[in-house]
Amino acid sequence: MNIQPEYNYNNSVAMRGKWWKKLQDKVIQKAIDLTPMHTAKDSAKKIEQRNNFDNWVSKPHINRGVMGVTALATQPAIDYYNHRVDDDTRKIARNRTIAKIIAGTGVGMFVVRGPIYTAVENMTNIACKSKFGKKLLPKRFLSEIANNEKFLKNYRSALAMGLALAAMSVTNFVLDAPITIFLTNLLNDQTAKIEEAKKNG
Repeated sequence: MNIQPEYNYNNSVAMRGKWWKKLQDKVIQKAIDLTPMHTAKDSAKKIEQRNNFDNWVSKPHINRGVMGVTALATQPAIDYYNHRVDDDTRKIARNRTIAKIIAGTGVGMFVVRGPIYTAVENMTNIACKSKFGKKLLPKRFLSEIANNEKFLKNYRSALAMGLALAAMSVTNFVLDAPITIFLTNLLNDQTAKIEEAKKNG
């Protein structure tokens, strides 16, 4: 590129900005400046409780359980109150959604993620003397893992998650689908019985 000596290469943001953007930035900065300084002090017990909760929630099977409970609390209601479809379709959609969530969460927690995480935990035990206990520990990062508990926790979670995803490509067809169909039919039968009872009673 040929740089001309007389040309002004001014790349200042202030020179190119819109006036309302500058005003917005000034207002935001003024609000930040007016906010009083505050330092939060937590006790060692509170910090330990938070760390324990973080360790618990970050485990893949617990994570799946939290997602399942959240889905069960929200998704069936969304399907049931979808007024774009007729009443029977809404009830069947709600039942199928409930069945899918229960099947997916149950298999994910107790058949796939839970056992896999336990196996990974047992096979990444630094204190273990046997070869089995250190089978899944990466030899290249052994010193880092030994001195860093958080690194080990993240490594276990990531490894367990990767193995679980591979296992789920099989269990989704072998377990989730048949259980979903069974539970959907069961819920549809119960819904039909309730509707029949309402008509007769």
